[in-house]
Amino acid sequence: MIQALTRVVVLGLVGALIWPSSAQAAIQRFALLVANNEGAKGTQPLVFAHDDLARMQGVLTELGGYDDDRMVVVQGEQRRDLLQAFGVMRDDIAQAQAAGDEAVFLFYYSGHADDDRLQLGTTELTYDELELMLDKSGADVRLAFIDACQSGALTRAKGGTRAPSFVFDVSERLGSEGTVIITSSTGDESSQESDEIGGSYFTHYLVSGLHGAADRNHDEVVTLAEAYDYVYNETVLRTSGTRSGVQHPTFEWDLAGEGDLVLTDLDSSRATLMFSADLAGAFAVFDVTRRAFVAEVDLLRGGSADRRLAIRPGRYQIQERFPTHLRVADVVVRAGDKVDVGQLAFEAVEYEDDVAKGTIDRKIQRARLPDSSFRVVSGAFAPMNAEVMNQYIPAMIMGGASWRLNWRDGRWLTVDMVGGGASSTIQIEDLAAEPVAVGSLLVGTGAGWSTAPRQWQAGVGIRLDMLYIGRSFTADLSLPDQQLTALSPGVVHWVGWHPGKLEFDVEWRIQAVPIKFEDRDRGFFMHQVLFAAGYRF
Repeated sequence: MIQALTRVVVLGLVGALIWPSSAQAAIQRFALLVANNEGAKGTQPLVFAHDDLARMQGVLTELGGYDDDRMVVVQGEQRRDLLQAFGVMRDDIAQAQAAGDEAVFLFYYSGHADDDRLQLGTTELTYDELELMLDKSGADVRLAFIDACQSGALTRAKGGTRAPSFVFDVSERLGSEGTVIITSSTGDESSQESDEIGGSYFTHYLVSGLHGAADRNHDEVVTLAEAYDYVYNETVLRTSGTRSGVQHPTFEWDLAGEGDLVLTDLDSSRATLMFSADLAGAFAVFDVTRRAFVAEVDLLRGGSADRRLAIRPGRYQIQERFPTHLRVADVVVRAGDKVDVGQLAFEAVEYEDDVAKGTIDRKIQRARLPDSSFRVVSGAFAPMNAEVMNQYIPAMIMGGASWRLNWRDGRWLTVDMVGGGASSTIQIEDLAAEPVAVGSLLVGTGAGWSTAPRQWQAGVGIRLDMLYIGRSFTADLSLPDQQLTALSPGVVHWVGWHPGKLEFDVEWRIQAVPIKFEDRDRGFFMHQVLFAAGYRF
């Protein structure tokens, strides 16, 4: 019922966009692609949102007619970055229309959401604001694909709290202007991403469909109706056995004109994988060159018609999956090649040898590992007690290096070495002020907790250093050189700005020196103020 209704409704979408266009005006396509693995406080980070974006970007560039200079990617950034990117794109759309061209604006999002907003790290974009953004883009046709997620365990729950379905009612506000919004699920059920396919089910099947799996009438184009029909059926079937339950993609539309909306063009001059209907199997195509899933073709459910996939040149592995083993074939595809999958030499292999699964497992393992950063530090080191600083150890300029690990749950660990020195004077009792040269070296480690890994971050922790301090009197050689070595515990506080892969931190360390120094009958405290600049790997 819903499949038939979908075909009637979406095929009835009358388009300001027909490919090729019957009007003289050119069609300019613009895309804003957004992904963020991080969500609001308390959400578990996703693993595959950025990978989903990369796959969507790839198929739009290869087959959708979207040029790189008309496509903006906002990945792992905040609300402000998204709005700035949209402002630039809106100006570009206005320029294209001023030149007499028609404009298509596509918005794609993969990440966390709750019942009324997209979560961009610690910031947000409400659904009302997104609706307004689409409206204000000024494009003749607006498309939005929303794959909004929260995390679970092996199959991660992506939809957030149960709420009314996230489908905009735009028909009254936009009149005859063209808008289509497709979401990964209704608002009262979970959307899901899977470790098995290395991404979300919704985007996985959307990209598969756009590569050609959705082209059921073999006219070498994939329309909006075909894409939605394909992603709906495949997502429902694949999620029917998951612990989170069945996931139903939804849509809202308002277009005016005649014709169907074409999303990708499977130009026969491109490299092609041909699947004849007599294969009668479920096949997965893995891009070995780029280490990514491309598409799935299920000829068991696809009827008697042949299927084809348009792909980039490269090395591919085609897998037919069985409960007990795989049958795989490797092939190198060049530009213009048309490869009949049925003519390839398939070999049976065990699941342990699954190249695709191995790649995904390594990605998952890397996602669970902490980020590491190497930092250069500089600052000052001095006793906290003025008497100690004036009579024993003057303040010193310090510099060194630090290596830090940051886990996604806020834990961190550092190992560092800092050294330095100074020339100054100290006031020794019963003597005049004496010139002194002082040097120090600290080798230690610290561990603690920090706020979530965002652009601004703060942390607190404990430290343990091996401390060396030495001093010599430069004017009175009769006074002996002196050294102090101690195991020095302490605490550290830091705050940092972390744009992209860069890190800029300010640290304040307080350390206890638990030994006597000369005629002092107790230990003392020293502190460091350090500035750190580093790069995160």
